[in-house]
Amino acid sequence: MDLRQLRYFKVLAAHQHFGRAAAVLHIAQPALSRQIRLLESELGVRLVERHSRGASLTPEGELLLDRAYFLLRYVDQIKVDIIDLHGRPRGPVVLGLPPALASVLVLPLMRVLRERYPEIQLRVVENFTPALGDALEQGTVDVAVLSGPIVASPLTHTEYLLTERICAIGLASDARLEGDSLPIATLRHVPLILTGVQNSGIRLALERAIAKANVELDTVIEVESVTVAVQLVRAGIGWTIHFPAPVQSEIESELLRAVPIDGITLERYLARSVVRPRSAATAAMTALVLETARSLILGGQWLMAEARSPEPAHDLDPALRRQP
Repeated sequence: MDLRQLRYFKVLAAHQHFGRAAAVLHIAQPALSRQIRLLESELGVRLVERHSRGASLTPEGELLLDRAYFLLRYVDQIKVDIIDLHGRPRGPVVLGLPPALASVLVLPLMRVLRERYPEIQLRVVENFTPALGDALEQGTVDVAVLSGPIVASPLTHTEYLLTERICAIGLASDARLEGDSLPIATLRHVPLILTGVQNSGIRLALERAIAKANVELDTVIEVESVTVAVQLVRAGIGWTIHFPAPVQSEIESELLRAVPIDGITLERYLARSVVRPRSAATAAMTALVLETARSLILGGQWLMAEARSPEPAHDLDPALRRQP
């Protein structure tokens, strides 16, 4: 197996037709067919199903394509890093962010990126922490912000980023949202709109807190998006439980009010894959995310967040450690 064969296979997978793929590669169709057969022979499996309409990937072919994307992207980045050893970082970087966090971080990050590293091609992947952790291990995401508690993995390196207070968010006119904080027992009789996914991020922090306080919630609807949750809050359906930064403009304009819930915080970690060495572009992006986040906090643009050291018990949840 060599890189040329993998590049040929990648183009064939994209076009699912030997003739069209050969034309794109500027080689004869028999030559392409021979290289794919050699690849199949070496691996001992069939990678493509040949039919009258062209060619489609087998399950083995799908797996090889996934690995080929990873290897070819890594090889291309090596070339860039060697050529630009003493120049500015450039090349592709995939950044993973939880969906609501993306609305807070991407715009200010992009402003600095365009000014400082215009030759870095950033792709942002939005997903929840469990999926982002898997993507880091698989090498399809280079760096990500994960919500704690995080799962220990020898395939990723993590460092503390910041801590956010989790709030009850409702209409600014709601008299129940008074004071500097709320006891968790206040949630017992309030209709709630929960966001995210269970056993992750905000939901996990909330689930643990209500279990400890023996509080049963009145959940009227579950949604993934904070945007949808806020629409329901503004319609008077109930409160949502969230970190307040994504709705900071609504809070500042006094449409909504966010009050921290006693004892519930969410720690964020900056994680990167150690499956392969960091490219110069990935190293630059990692530092830039850290710098941008802390700049937003200091400037008051990341509501109820602070870059303090986490409690040791929260750094890594022993109950979530992977078994060998």
